[in-house]
Amino acid sequence: PLPKVSPPGPPTISRNPEEPQRDGGRAGPPVPTGPPLQVLGSWERHRDPESGRCFFYSPESGTSSWKPPRLHRDRVGTGG
Repeated sequence: PLPKVSPPGPPTISRNPEEPQRDGGRAGPPVPTGPPLQVLGSWERHRDPESGRCFFYSPESGTSSWKPPRLHRDRVGTGG
């Protein structure tokens, strides 16, 4: 027998697209699983695939943050 195929139609959309997160909406940024969007000195800029928000990750310290880190200007730029 052939497997049952769902009838064609619009994709199922969740009724509440803006559901509050289970962690009270204060969940920390995840650990990046792919290459960074941008490298800012010792920090990397990634995108959270679930929320679509961008977060920052430091491979050196292993910490991640939603807010952009304060970069050490004296290390980044070599003036002339």
